[in-house]
This record gives sequence, C-alpha cells and structure tokens, in this order.
Amino acid sequence: MTPGDRINICDVEFLFYHKLPTESGLKDNGEIVIVADGESADVPHLHTLDAARSSAMASMVKPEVKLKAILEIARDLSTELEIDTVAPRILDSLMQLFPQAERLFLIMVDPQTRRLVRKAFRCRPARRARFCSTIPADEARVSISRSIVNHVLVQKKAVLSQDACMDENLPTSASIADLKIRSVMCVPMLTPDSQALGILQLDTSDRKQFHQEDLDVLTAVASQAAIAIQNATLHESLLERERLDRDLKLAEQVQKRFLPQAVPEIPGFEFFAHYDPAYEVGGDYYDFVPLPGDRCAIAVGDVSGKGVAAALMMAKFSGDTRYCILTKNSPSAAAIELNHLLFSAGIDEKFITLSLSVLDIGKRSLAVSSAGHPPIMIRRADGKVEEVGEEIAGFPLGIMPGSDYRHREVSLNTGDVAVVYSDGVTDARNRREELYHTRENPRLLRRVAETAGGPETVGRAILQDIREYSTDHVQVDDITLVCFGPVAPAASRPAIA
Repeated sequence: MTPGDRINICDVEFLFYHKLPTESGLKDNGEIVIVADGESADVPHLHTLDAARSSAMASMVKPEVKLKAILEIARDLSTELEIDTVAPRILDSLMQLFPQAERLFLIMVDPQTRRLVRKAFRCRPARRARFCSTIPADEARVSISRSIVNHVLVQKKAVLSQDACMDENLPTSASIADLKIRSVMCVPMLTPDSQALGILQLDTSDRKQFHQEDLDVLTAVASQAAIAIQNATLHESLLERERLDRDLKLAEQVQKRFLPQAVPEIPGFEFFAHYDPAYEVGGDYYDFVPLPGDRCAIAVGDVSGKGVAAALMMAKFSGDTRYCILTKNSPSAAAIELNHLLFSAGIDEKFITLSLSVLDIGKRSLAVSSAGHPPIMIRRADGKVEEVGEEIAGFPLGIMPGSDYRHREVSLNTGDVAVVYSDGVTDARNRREELYHTRENPRLLRRVAETAGGPETVGRAILQDIREYSTDHVQVDDITLVCFGPVAPAASRPAIA
C-alpha cells in the first residue's frame, strides 16, 4: 500500500500513511474517518474521529509550546514596524502552534483601493500534492477562497468550520470545493473601532482539524496583529510625511532658483521684492528681465491654486514668460503669445493672472499690460496714488483663446514708487475673516499713500501692515510684492526680502 490509499470496511473508511506526523508537520500521517450513522461512504459530509492524530497533536503542541509561540508573536509585533517583515514571522509561529494547518494566509485590505493584498503565505511542502491535485502548483500556492474571506470581512466575525464544503453557515462557492478546503479557521484583524484591516486564515484538506480553543488562540493573535498593523501604518505615515517634507524642502529650493536671486542694480532706480508662499511651494511668480535699449521688464504672475501643482505650472510659465518678453516688442504682444502657448500646452483647469510691464530707464516711462491681474499702484512724490492697468486688463491667461491684450504707458519721476502685488496681499485676512484690501476698505492704497520714502521703505511698510492685520489668521495665499521707482542717485541700492 502507498500513502493516501483508502479502504472501506462497512461504515468505516481507513486512510493509510507510513507514520504519524512529526513536529515539523511536513510528513504524512494516519487518520481514521468514520461515516456518521445513516450515511453512505460516498457522502462527503463526514464526522471525523481523529484518534491517533489528535493524540499526536496534543503531545506535540504542549501548552508551554503554545505560550512560547504566542509570546514570540507578541515580541515580533511589538518590535517590528514593517508589516512585510513581521507578517511572515507571524505565520511561521502559527505553523508551530497549529501543525495540523496545511496552508496559512495573512491578507490585508488596501486602504486606498479596498483590494485584498496577500502579505504572507505558508504551505507545508508534503501536503501540496494532496491539496492541489486539480490545480497547477504555482497557482495553488496563492489561491484562496474569496467567499470565506469576504464573509469574514463583511460579518467581522471569526469562522471555524469542520467541513467548509458542507457548512451551511458559509456561502456556497466553487472555490472552496476546488481548493479542497475542509477544516478552516478565518479570523478578522479588527481595530478597537471595529475596522477590518484584513484576515488570518488557516486551512487543511482534512475534516475536524481545528477546535474552539484553536480559534480562541488565533483570535488573540489576530487582535495583536491588528494593533501592530495600526502602529505600522502610523509609522509608515510618519515616514511618508518625512519623505514628503524632504521633497517639499527640495522643491522649495528648486522653485526659488526660478525666481531672481537679486533685484536689478540700475543707477537712479531702486527695487524691492518679497515672495512668501502659503505652503512650501506656491504658484506666484515674479521676474526682472533685462532688455535691449536700456530697458527692463517686470513680471508678476499668479497661477490659480496653490501647492505643488501650481508650483510646477509656475516653473513652466517662468521660462515661457522670458521667451515671450525677449522675442516680442511690447508687453501686450508678449501677453498674447503667452496666452497662445498656455492653450497649446493643453493644461486644463489652470489659468494665470499676469502684470507685465516694461521700464524704459532712459525715458523714465513704464508700459503696463495686465491679464486679469490687480492694477499697479503708483504713488507719486506728492503722496497721490494712481492705479494703472485695470482699465486695459484682459482675461487671465488660459481663460479665452485668441484674447487680445493692450498696454498703457505712464511716466515715472523721481520720488514715484510703483507697487506690483499678487492677490495674496489684498486677500490677507484678520480673525473676523475680513479681507485686508477691498473697494469699500482700500487699506493697501492708504498704506501706500501714507508711506513716505523709496521703494524699499514702501514695501516693508506694506508687509508690516499685513502682518499686524493678519496676526491671528493663518496665511492662506501666496504673497508677492515688487516695488520700484526712480530715486536720487545717492539713495540707489538694491533690496530683496
């Protein structure tokens, strides 16, 4: 006779094996199966009398061995924060606890996709041929009955079945029969708030191999595993946050390289610039572009949105802006070309407001064009403030294909200060959620008008006023401020904040 041969004598079916199971559980073993009274031998719904096997298992897995295995699992769970590392260790310990188990699974639910992910799997080699006679070996190694798993995850209750194929408490499934699952324990890993993180499943092709005390042990292990998984998830979230912080710091450094590292040094003129993103990176942009003919272009833009997406858009836009400024003969022509490039890029749901001016140093004049950007404020030497650009402003870039843009030219005299800003300045809020600057309460205009001095003095006064106004409110938008104007030669010096 060979291992696995079956002999039927009346109502008794014998299965032949060479020897009883060894401690490793990797050898074949003998078992006696008795058909219940009134049932024929070919009916699979059998009551199992595991006399020899149960005796061997009892002597092999002593209480102290179980306790040791449970303590090892607890130790591994408390010291290891990588689930991919600790999951196989859990199953290795469970193999010692349950030598009758032929296959062991630790399966988790992906929190994003809600798909089942197999984190660990064990199968006793000596059992594979019997377990997988109708299934290819490589496929059987990873096959599991989704019916049982889904049942446990939905009900959030453990399952113990002596014969899964005939168990009326389990959903009918061809996979249970195809995989020849008989005895099975499947336990949910539940958080304290009853969230199912996954399952632990042990199964075998023999009937009546697991009992209530086995289920109690597996349930205890699953509870420990759930806590460990939560800790590991928090740890992974912390690591991910640290990685994100490092990436954002790098992105912040890279983005700042797209901005001027210093303001222009032009005799007879003073420049001041300040850039402060609401987050590590932002969508505001400013630039100074030297042009032929003793001219300098001043650009201040604001990409819709904030954060990384706006910053990436700004990075592309900065290069396009320089190209258009250098290749077109006026700020309005450059704005028209920029709008065309933005539509050609096929970027949806993003638009850009832009203030684009060209300063003629010799003539002391400023050609101003605006694509939906707040108007430039020019504080004259006598304290009066003129707003330039609103009357000729076109649509923001990326709103309307083929938009036309115009420009207006104004003069700048000694003592005049031009103030260009993004809406992060006017939209700063106080504790009552009131905006810093509105038509009804033009606080920015008053601050500009009341501040004597050159561009740097005006710029720093504006920033200080914003800080005082929004002391009790978090910054919610990027702030960009550029001030410039003609000054007496002795006072000419660059400033950037």
